[in-house]
Amino acid sequence: MFSISRVSLLLCLLIITVGCQKGADPSSEKQSSAPTNESAKTDSKETTSSKTETASKSADKEDPKSEEPKPPELPKTVTGNWVLMLPRQQQMMPLYLLKITAPETPKSDEKKPAEKPTAQAVELLAKGADVAPAKILSSKATELTVDFDESLLNDGKEFLRFNFQGKLKTGVILGNISFNGENCTPALLLPTTEADLSRIKEPMPSPGAQELMQAMQSPDPFKQLNEFTQKMSTVPLALDAYPTLVAIALSQKKDEKVLKEILGRYVEAAELWGTRQQIDTLISIGSMLAKSESVSGLASQYLDQAVELIKKGATPLSGWKSDIALAKARVGLKSKDPEQIKSAGKLLQEELKNNTSNREILTELVHYEKTHGSIDKAIDHLGILAGSPLTGHERQLIAASKQNPKLLKYEHPQDTLTALWKEKHGSTEGLDEYLKKSFKRFLQGFVTKEAKSVDLKKGNRVSLVELFTGASCPPCVAADLATGVIEASFPHSKVIVLRYHQHIPAPDPLTNTDSEARFILYNHGGTPSTNLNGQVIPGVAGGVEQVDSSYKQILEALIPTLSETTDVKIDLSAVARDGKLELKANVAGTEKIKEPLRLVAVLAEDELHYKAPNGINIHDMIVRSMLSEPNGFPAVDGKLSLNKTVPLNDFKGRLTDYLSAFEERSGANFTGAPLGLEKLHLVVFVQGELSKDVFQVASVPVSGSIVYKTVNPEKKSEKPKPVKATKPTVKSEKPVEKTKPEVKSEAKPKAKPETKKEKK
Repeated sequence: MFSISRVSLLLCLLIITVGCQKGADPSSEKQSSAPTNESAKTDSKETTSSKTETASKSADKEDPKSEEPKPPELPKTVTGNWVLMLPRQQQMMPLYLLKITAPETPKSDEKKPAEKPTAQAVELLAKGADVAPAKILSSKATELTVDFDESLLNDGKEFLRFNFQGKLKTGVILGNISFNGENCTPALLLPTTEADLSRIKEPMPSPGAQELMQAMQSPDPFKQLNEFTQKMSTVPLALDAYPTLVAIALSQKKDEKVLKEILGRYVEAAELWGTRQQIDTLISIGSMLAKSESVSGLASQYLDQAVELIKKGATPLSGWKSDIALAKARVGLKSKDPEQIKSAGKLLQEELKNNTSNREILTELVHYEKTHGSIDKAIDHLGILAGSPLTGHERQLIAASKQNPKLLKYEHPQDTLTALWKEKHGSTEGLDEYLKKSFKRFLQGFVTKEAKSVDLKKGNRVSLVELFTGASCPPCVAADLATGVIEASFPHSKVIVLRYHQHIPAPDPLTNTDSEARFILYNHGGTPSTNLNGQVIPGVAGGVEQVDSSYKQILEALIPTLSETTDVKIDLSAVARDGKLELKANVAGTEKIKEPLRLVAVLAEDELHYKAPNGINIHDMIVRSMLSEPNGFPAVDGKLSLNKTVPLNDFKGRLTDYLSAFEERSGANFTGAPLGLEKLHLVVFVQGELSKDVFQVASVPVSGSIVYKTVNPEKKSEKPKPVKATKPTVKSEKPVEKTKPEVKSEAKPKAKPETKKEKK
């Protein structure tokens, strides 16, 4: 028995089915029980006779209802064509058109065999507008269920994989999608007879979207959301409404009976979308309850239900184990029993071994160590939390705590660390250096066993990773940190990373003319953008939460290159003496390469300290200058070489002049821009002029004495600079935050005034 909301959902969803069926066969008056691409073939004479007879019978009937078209019958098996829809807030997005083939039903006079799923049961027919190309990796189906893995592609390479699991329920296949085995979201398949998606381009309105918005904005959101979840329990948006409803119920300290009734409905609603979605919901409920001061004891029963379902055969998502452990530990820490508290601390410590960078586990361990353990260990955990960027959730908690400290207490980890450091050492001396080391430990925590097992003795090719990023770019955080993990994984003799800053989405004092020109050379559309040996690596955007997946995305492309051999060799030297940089490079072994080559030379600054608005405080290998055009030097007499002397003051002056000019044009304020320029590296690489392939790269630190002459103030231009008091500063304590990430996005460049090309 289905509720009215289920009927409303089906009617809404069937719009796509009815429209497609009519479009596919305007003359048809009877629909098959299961949608399919193939229509029955009949003799043309019989068809004409049938139509005439039908028209005659219709004329004799007086009941006007007989002239109304019959609604299509709902599919009884998963066989047929289906559109994969992904619910997203106000809309449901059409992703892919799929053809599913289920096992044939045996005839009534045959003994029905045990139902076995059909292997490779799903075929991808078409993709939606603005959706990445894809391919089905594996699939299986029964009469009522379907399960498939799909790979999303960029230039033929996988950048995202998802798994769909669903079951046929009243004409619609309801299920869920797991992206990269990390998270879970409701999804559904709608029946259609279309052979492509040319007429199914636009997203459909999500059932209940308007009602949910009204409930959220009402004077009494608890009452309205409670009513919404009861009436619309079977629509996808119900699963969006329940967490808010539960949060309000907890904050208002509703009666435990009321809370349990809501949670019971929440679990039932999730079960509709599959076992995996149900488990995910049970863990979410347990996590919410565990944070509560009043009803944390209820958490265990929901967590235990999740564990039981996993034991019955559900494939766990990657975060489930740590989420369950964290929730159980929180419950234990709220206990008055010393043994339970001790067990909770031990559980957190064990879980940290497998999740060394899990910020929630670290935060709970700080609380545990401060009150029941060691101050030194609390400082150790705080070093990781304070030395790395905050998550969006942490920023929200800190902001909410400042706004209403009585309702929520959440301290910035750096404030907590500073207080404990003073308590232990009597001052903050040495804290900055400790944070630098902690940041390196943070990066090391992401290095995988796969990276550690790479045989560095194989191959002589050095790989180049180029990252285009921005200090105010929230989705660049994952890419910045992931490339830092790459540097922590491999020595410079195997991998070199260069970072080119852009004024995206806001003015960036680490940007320069050359970094902008290189961005244009690759024709990138936004930040972050990443190239490995000249070729694009997609899917590296996100916040701190996406560092691990971004790192693995780069690692997957990088590892095969580390065992490659090449004849190309680069000898180089870089010495600073007498106020000048003496730079030399010679290339050999390029004879077998069949395209024009360029020698690209870069001066990069290493270990730069600057508190960027997006939370990155330590910046490595920032490109400060390219010693020729952004595509490098051409060969001369068939040889690629560099022999250049650069006055140090000219090198630095070019950067300061650029920043001053940009300030004048844009109104930015680069006061305090980091321009120490003391730790420099010369990086040289050989790149194909046509393919953009990088065949070899080498790096050497600049040796000698890097000393910049002080410019006599009297020799400066007498023209006064305009007052900049009203200009916006680049340093922002509250950068724009990236909201809940879906498929990883890029920051797009704003329109910029033209810059004059400077002479080299």
